[in-house]
Amino acid sequence: MLTKDKDSIDIGIIGFGRFGQFLAGILKNSQQVRVYDKSDRTSEAANIRVDCVDLDVVCQQNLLILAVPISEIESVLEQIKTKGKKNIIVMDIGSVKEYPAELMLRILPKDIEIIAAHPMFGPDSAKNGLAGSQMVFWPLRIGEENFRSVKKIFENLDLKIIEATPEEHDRQTALSLCLVYFIGHGLEEMGIRPQEIATLNFGQLLKIRETVANDSQQLFHDMQTHNRFAMPARKELLEALRKIDETLKNA
Repeated sequence: MLTKDKDSIDIGIIGFGRFGQFLAGILKNSQQVRVYDKSDRTSEAANIRVDCVDLDVVCQQNLLILAVPISEIESVLEQIKTKGKKNIIVMDIGSVKEYPAELMLRILPKDIEIIAAHPMFGPDSAKNGLAGSQMVFWPLRIGEENFRSVKKIFENLDLKIIEATPEEHDRQTALSLCLVYFIGHGLEEMGIRPQEIATLNFGQLLKIRETVANDSQQLFHDMQTHNRFAMPARKELLEALRKIDETLKNA
């Protein structure tokens, strides 16, 4: 159980890439944060003023956040399954929920509590602040009190907390996230750029392209291939566009 007599809890973050650094920078203001990455990230950690530690140490925190690519989560879980301290809480924050949820429930010992979560924001979308941004949670295997304590950490950041099952999360984000990224990558592939004569709507398209362009190809690939609802959504969009195009050709 999380310690009640402290204003903060010890948080470990595995994965110190772009989002891991962003998250550590937010949480360090109210929590004790230690980070680990398979690459040497000591300089980045020093810039944010958090401790960069080894895997054994990061697994001794009360809350362990997995900020690793979706395609790497299985290997990470295999590495940490025997390293966690007693009563540790493990929380993944990937953009797909069914796949990592199944892995965590299968690989992690039953005495490890588990939360599935997804911050619906990133370094670009939250550059002007977090207030009003959403974060999705689901208690995969955790006591009510501990679940409430973890949510409270993020509620204190002025985030809107949404509880949704991994299936419901993936079903909705197939449209609200995967499809948006698909369109954004299409615009990037076209080479679309600002122009002198432009509407406000065109500016919104450019914002979509700019946002997805800053994220990794691995993130894009993983969210599209590990969310089982993403491919049907893409096919539906492409079919709709094809029908519209045929209508215009035959006008």
